[in-house]
Amino acid sequence: MAMLLALEGDVRVYVRHNEATPIFHPKLYGFRAGEECRVLVGSNNLTGAGLSQNEELSALLVEEAGGPLERSLKAYMRQLRDPADGLARRLDENLLDQLARAGYIESEARLRGKAGNLGPARAAADKLFGSRQPIRRRIPARVPVPRSIEPRPETPVGDWNRVFVKLRLARGTQGQIPLAVAREVRRRLGEVNLDGPFTVIDRHTRAERQISPTFPKRRPDAANTYKIEAMPAKGHAILKLEMVGRRVLAEFFDSADADGHAVHELLIDGLRSEPARTVDPNGAAARRAVGQSLEDATEGVTLYRFD
Repeated sequence: MAMLLALEGDVRVYVRHNEATPIFHPKLYGFRAGEECRVLVGSNNLTGAGLSQNEELSALLVEEAGGPLERSLKAYMRQLRDPADGLARRLDENLLDQLARAGYIESEARLRGKAGNLGPARAAADKLFGSRQPIRRRIPARVPVPRSIEPRPETPVGDWNRVFVKLRLARGTQGQIPLAVAREVRRRLGEVNLDGPFTVIDRHTRAERQISPTFPKRRPDAANTYKIEAMPAKGHAILKLEMVGRRVLAEFFDSADADGHAVHELLIDGLRSEPARTVDPNGAAARRAVGQSLEDATEGVTLYRFD
């Protein structure tokens, strides 16, 4: 920790601790490399052993700089170092000294001594596992990316302006909005929590209305869908959510009408493009029978497209 404080440049180090005993345990490393944002999430600590000696496992996420990955990472880091809950403090030499004197941290030399005496020495005949000395590897200056990563339509890289959703209706007019769509709208609105209600302006009635999540009893912390009352439709009911500054405009279409038919064609065309621009969460289009049209294959299923 003293070495981190000694680094040159704009280096800010925070210590997060909960006196109620839950341990802050994630290991996450975020980098900006040229036009890319790279995030490593894994098991390794920021130590020599954790980075070059132990058997560790990490997942590498790569996305265009400034995209949802980088924005969500920044929001998460702001949340972690928020001093309001009293769990995070910015590290300086005075705090480092207090942590050491109060027994919150130990010197690296002492920890190394503990690691070397984790258990009694065993005779060769008593050992239950094989033994292999770790291979010390030089940490590469750059993390190799084997191939380019294509953006997926359900997690748009750039800032979108609108999203079209072909709704699956229950009880005639109750539309179900996919989680990915509702959560992406909430992200664009600056919401930190994963799930929760958000307000839209109905372009038909010019009134505000709320879109709310529903939570299953077995998982009251994570929504399973979002619901909105749609207008009756002779054809397919389609919802358009459009970002206008910090507000969301909602507009309904009926594919039986000329304007709704045009929007429905846009969704179907998105299934034909390469890569697909329209998301088919149930995979109905991919499972269609030989000779079956995309319109028939996706009858009664949800489709959405960010635009």
